[in-house]
Amino acid sequence: MRWIESESLGSARSPRLLKHWACAVLVTLALAACGTVPLEPPPEAAPIFRRLDARVGVVYASPARTAFLSNPLIRIEVGQASVARFERVFTSMFTQAVALPDWPPWREGSTGLDGVIVLEQTDAELVLGDDGGRNPDVVRIAYRVCLYEPGGAEIRCWNPAARHSHQRHPLECLDMRSCILPQTEICMREAIARFMVEAENDPALKAWVARIARRGVSP
Repeated sequence: MRWIESESLGSARSPRLLKHWACAVLVTLALAACGTVPLEPPPEAAPIFRRLDARVGVVYASPARTAFLSNPLIRIEVGQASVARFERVFTSMFTQAVALPDWPPWREGSTGLDGVIVLEQTDAELVLGDDGGRNPDVVRIAYRVCLYEPGGAEIRCWNPAARHSHQRHPLECLDMRSCILPQTEICMREAIARFMVEAENDPALKAWVARIARRGVSP
């Protein structure tokens, strides 16, 4: 990885200064590789969604809760951060959202609910580029969200995803976290926003809400 280019240093820089920069880079890389980097909590403002008159159970499956964006140089926790953001989304979507455990099977505790929505999968991918101007860093986040009838019949599944790339410049990111974390946040926001748009305009979701409304009408 080209962290320092001779053209940008100039002939006036001494070998001692070059050694100082090289040591700083190695130290920051070592720090970035130690442990898992948490993402910032979601903003306080609730997502905008036309609330549906339905009571649902909410499940966060293990593959969604435990996802990481990993690379030999950095490891970012995205599973729990995604759960925190989807909690806000589901609260804004439905009149009532009841947390159900991933185990035992949620079907055993869904009695009396209109449906169950499950964050089934969180996939995260990081491809590190370089600072040479031709190979950007690329982050991709993808989710699988499914809505079910209380008995387990599938109503609809959504697979929103987002991809973001950034070309680093020499010495821009001595600590890789300063470049990768913002890209990860952008991807998460975009993927979740796509889910909200797709769900709000989904005919299957609208038909499900209409069925719930008809059940609530007295004969």
